[in-house]
Amino acid sequence: MSTTPQVSVVLPVFDDEEHLPAALERLLRQRSVDLEVVVVDDGSRDGSLAAARAVAAREPRVRVVALPENRGVARARERGVAESRAEHVWFVDSDDDWPDDAAATLLDTARSCDADVVVAAAVQDASGTGASRAARRLSPPQEGGSVSGERALRWALTGRITGHLWNKLFRRELLLAVEVVPATTQSDLPTVLGALARAQRVAFTGAVVYEYRLRPGSVITSARRRAASLALIGPAVERALVHSAPHLSGSPEHRYFTTRYLLLSGIKDALSGAYPPDESARAASALRRQIGWQELTAVGRQRDPRRLALAAAARASLPLYRRLLRVAAR
Repeated sequence: MSTTPQVSVVLPVFDDEEHLPAALERLLRQRSVDLEVVVVDDGSRDGSLAAARAVAAREPRVRVVALPENRGVARARERGVAESRAEHVWFVDSDDDWPDDAAATLLDTARSCDADVVVAAAVQDASGTGASRAARRLSPPQEGGSVSGERALRWALTGRITGHLWNKLFRRELLLAVEVVPATTQSDLPTVLGALARAQRVAFTGAVVYEYRLRPGSVITSARRRAASLALIGPAVERALVHSAPHLSGSPEHRYFTTRYLLLSGIKDALSGAYPPDESARAASALRRQIGWQELTAVGRQRDPRRLALAAAARASLPLYRRLLRVAAR
């Protein structure tokens, strides 16, 4: 490839030869944009690496980076960004889907607003099959235009901008400055917040650019321990705020983020059945003691009655929290 691409697509893969070839073909069908695809094989044990190399042998827009051992998706994406050559980076996963104009839509939005980050709409398919009746649309906080990086960061801390990577386009230089958090779950979240903390301008489009397929057995659906990941995410977000937006560290938005994404998620995880009973009780009790009046007030200010009730219940007693969680899940 002789010219510098406009968009680098970073595609990490680990043991997914079933979906990888089709994903690469769909990326190569992207219209109205010069792109490269950087496939980072994260120590696959199946035929993923061979499949990627077979496509790269006939298609110069595809480059393959082979990691000698599995280090997790966050490290694989970090390497992909380092290897990318375009000004803008888009992250995709091999078992998901996207329209043929997704990259062009993201790039046009970035250029029209001179934005460091673009946030688009996406579809989350809980069936994992592409069936529209099981899909949920994830919308950006506005359908167009742009806002300052600080406003977008506040929206992300309070959940109005989701922590997913795949419905966003990033200026590469931002990603190079963001701390990579090697969490096994929710590793997208600190990357998104770190990039927004450094962004000057963030643009939005209501166009759907991605379909995330939530497949049975995936990390997000499996009953696995998330405590170690949550313990990494909280300090990383704090460091990003202290570095780039110190006035937001300890703010109501930050307290809401901590309560929603770390404390309540951590308590739910501790009580999920993935831990021995003694360890479960200790972990949940330690987290509930961190929910104070400031945290409850921060949740109340966001007009989030469901999480306010859960936080108040967790602070009062774990049995009450369990009962309320069962009711909320109905």
